[in-house]
Amino acid sequence: MSIQLVWFRTDLRIDDNTALMQAVKAGPTIAIYIATPRQWQEHNDAPIKMDFWRRNLQCLAENLKELNIPLCFFQVPVYADIPQLMQEIISDWNADALHCNTEYPLNEVKRDKAVKALCQKLGVAFNGYEDQCLLPPDFVLTGDGQPFKVFTPFSKKCLLLLDPMGSSGSTAARQVKTMEADNLNFPLLDSQLNLPEISWPDPELWWQQQWPAGEQEARQRLNAFIETRIEDYKSARDMPALNGTSSLSPYLASGVMSVRSCWQSASVKGDGESAQAWRNELLWRDFYKYVMHHYPHVSMNRAWNSKYDSIPWRDDQEDFQRWCHGETGFPLIDAAMKQLQQCGWMHNRLRMVVAMFLSKNLLLDWRWGERWFMQHLIDGDFSANNGGWQWSASTGTDAAPYFRLFNPIRQSERFDAEGEFIRSYLPELSGESKHTIHDPAKITANYIAPMIDLKYSRDRCLAAFKENQ
Repeated sequence: MSIQLVWFRTDLRIDDNTALMQAVKAGPTIAIYIATPRQWQEHNDAPIKMDFWRRNLQCLAENLKELNIPLCFFQVPVYADIPQLMQEIISDWNADALHCNTEYPLNEVKRDKAVKALCQKLGVAFNGYEDQCLLPPDFVLTGDGQPFKVFTPFSKKCLLLLDPMGSSGSTAARQVKTMEADNLNFPLLDSQLNLPEISWPDPELWWQQQWPAGEQEARQRLNAFIETRIEDYKSARDMPALNGTSSLSPYLASGVMSVRSCWQSASVKGDGESAQAWRNELLWRDFYKYVMHHYPHVSMNRAWNSKYDSIPWRDDQEDFQRWCHGETGFPLIDAAMKQLQQCGWMHNRLRMVVAMFLSKNLLLDWRWGERWFMQHLIDGDFSANNGGWQWSASTGTDAAPYFRLFNPIRQSERFDAEGEFIRSYLPELSGESKHTIHDPAKITANYIAPMIDLKYSRDRCLAAFKENQ
């Protein structure tokens, strides 16, 4: 009997899952998931994210059960321990092949190289599939065969290669929506492996209510967005008080839904400006994975643009803690940081605003903020988080120019004109009018004094960056 192993990682779904589809086509399939709690800690994964993954794994196990495919759980501390465990799994079940979808961060690449070498040693096929992006990163290159460094030409090349439904000649075969339910009609062998109970954080009820798990929930959210909000996306997406975004990022980050299904759903709406704007955001997601694949040094705590590795960042933990806990004295910054603490999520416009405030106005190392976000975000995605922070700090590919600093007061007046978002997270400012709530100098309530003068901080930032031009 030819046993196929499918190894789930950041692809916790049945629908449109390349590795699962190929495993099932090849023979009777056993699914595995390997928890690595110490590695998660080293990667700064948030408790809310880990609990979300736990709940989605429960849903995945139930969905696989309907296909007669068992999902077996294992645990080792770190990635380096996986090859030895994998050898025991392969031996115990006498597996013929291992199937998995490719991941791009450097630690994951090293892990998979080690497992592939083990499989070659054991005479077991190792089958990796490009599944996380609309197009494989090595498939999108410049005319002279080099990786892109700027988003706009990257996106234009992607649009040339993609058909309207988000597939190309090399990926069209992946569009599989159903699978036969009789792929595994034999009892599992008695496993000799030690299967410890996986350590997960204690869940909090609001997590589960605000972020329900499962492919069905993801699909319902996608359908609701496409049917009721996507046509207003271009104008509403920057307004944090509105429900103007898709709220799908946790489901994409965990692989509960594929980026292809999002692209295809948006394509149903045609070529309207708002649908195009959302598809553009999906391409930004792919671009940051693309950058991590082609420029692996960004996975090593380094700036993509090496000349900015020597920026004289300030070492001020007190200022950092005030930023972390929403005590800067600038209402929009503080409300955004409160949203992160209370929801495990932050509106995308606000992510850019608070990131620029930390890295430029406070001149604190962007990596501090990158880590803090990962420690609190339910949708923490290494490539997207790293790319977003490097964009805001002007250290990354296609980043905002170093002399661009968002003014938090102007951003507040423009994108939260009525002050609704600020009041929802800063009740102490509930009595402020839309004319006074944005500017610390105009606030009538007894609120925190601003921690810095914006003009002074701008001049300091420009001087620091100019030294590294």
